[in-house]
Amino acid sequence: MRQITTVGVIGLGTMGAGIVEVFARGGIAVIGVETTGELADRGRGILQASTDRAVAKGKLDEAGQQEILGRVTITTDLADLAPADLVVEAVPEVMDLKHQVFSALDDIVAPDAVLASNTSSLSITAIAAGTAYPQRVVGLHFFNPAPILKLVEVITTLRTDDAVRDAVVELSERIGKRPVVVGDRAGFVANYLLFGYFVSALRMLEHGHVSRADLDTAMRVGAGLPMGPCTLMDLVGLDVCHHIGDVIYAHSRSPMHAPSPLLERMVTAGLLGRKSGEGFYTYAKPGSGQVVEEQGSSAEAPAVTGVGVVGAGEIADELISRLRDGGYAVTHVPDAADREELAGLAGVDVVVEAGTATPESELAEGEDALSAPPASEDELWEVLADTVGPQTVLTTVNEEVAVAIGALSGRPGRAAVLRLHAPTGNGQVVEIGRSSATEEETVQILRGLVRAIGAEPVVCRDRPGLVVDALLMPHLMDAVRMLDEGYASVSDIDTALQHGLGYPVGPFAMIDQIGAEEVLTVCEELTEAGGLPRESVEPSPLLIEHVLLDRPFTG
Repeated sequence: MRQITTVGVIGLGTMGAGIVEVFARGGIAVIGVETTGELADRGRGILQASTDRAVAKGKLDEAGQQEILGRVTITTDLADLAPADLVVEAVPEVMDLKHQVFSALDDIVAPDAVLASNTSSLSITAIAAGTAYPQRVVGLHFFNPAPILKLVEVITTLRTDDAVRDAVVELSERIGKRPVVVGDRAGFVANYLLFGYFVSALRMLEHGHVSRADLDTAMRVGAGLPMGPCTLMDLVGLDVCHHIGDVIYAHSRSPMHAPSPLLERMVTAGLLGRKSGEGFYTYAKPGSGQVVEEQGSSAEAPAVTGVGVVGAGEIADELISRLRDGGYAVTHVPDAADREELAGLAGVDVVVEAGTATPESELAEGEDALSAPPASEDELWEVLADTVGPQTVLTTVNEEVAVAIGALSGRPGRAAVLRLHAPTGNGQVVEIGRSSATEEETVQILRGLVRAIGAEPVVCRDRPGLVVDALLMPHLMDAVRMLDEGYASVSDIDTALQHGLGYPVGPFAMIDQIGAEEVLTVCEELTEAGGLPRESVEPSPLLIEHVLLDRPFTG
């Protein structure tokens, strides 16, 4: 197999022009082809603008820019690709069009030249049917923006020659990319995992579980991802998401990838995201990334001055410290069983349970229900309801559910739960779980409290996993299933999501950080709760093995 020194790129839209820039930056001579002079000029303009931005940011000097541009030839004649060692098609995702391109190349390039498709979802095997030499066809899937994101998925078919695969991998490494070699499966690695996550997020929105803004905050801040799912889908284009999702589902028939009715309605309505100026968000103009803030309710929640914290331990201590730093007067009751101390909470506006209630087994012999201190969380809420004012908000950072607090206290409108998440590189999220009876004023009070302690609030219905865990844990479990199926390795899957989607670390590194047992526990809870496709939440046997053996996935 000859070394690849000249590359052709067919299709000079945003993606194709970005691929041209990637190869030219890597010292490769590039021949870019478009169908008309107007489209060729547009592609040349995209390349010029991209390198101009790099110069303006000091990431490239003018001499370096001229070297890059000097390696590029742009033409409207497909025959000019004759000297290319590799041709990458980046034409629209239409199978007939790709067949036409590959069939025409049979009579233009040398028999040992490599043909590659940048498709994000179509079958490489099916695309290769358009050429007389399917053994030289591979998928070469770059991620947008191609000059920035490092991942390249190299997709092989049953017919792909090993020498072709190796040559493309070597080239990818030579131009500074991180290649991942995988088989021909709809969505490959990154998109298969990403679109299962998208469908779950869309389901949450459609069911009214959480708002789009809180959903994005949950995953950007709570899970540490580069952006939330709504923002990302708007960026990609909702029509593109709809198409890729349909292709993946057509091949997998997985309930995790079942088409979203919400997404279909939005595309039909012309709400395509940034490209149309409206999607999940409204933008200043088509193509802009500037979100136009919508006018919401300006009603302010009542001021909160006093907060009670019940319980002892690290979480309670941290909450007390941060609440005081946030300007609140804090009354601390370390022992939930001390009725006299609980009486001191009478004047507070919010009570947060942040410790473990006294087990029933520790009650003194002879104590009855009337004279005994609170023996359980159930009794605690009853006692608090008799102690604090009727408008005091009752909440917990423990595993209690909002509806139980409301029922036991007799004040469902003033009850909610809080879930504290570990800080990520984007900050910290505290989820506020509400029941159907939780009053809006209660939600606003807790939003203010969460912001005052330096965290981002996310409000949702109180269901297992709330938002962060209910989206992240099945997403991680999907990666484990992909590994268990033998489709890709731990390293390849982590590389794909870290360098293709911008995750801070790959899914297996995340599992090791969170703890495989925690991931397993949440998925078991989601499975038991029902309401979600069983396949998406049911624990993988491989994850169970790692938990039982206390064995990490990485390292």
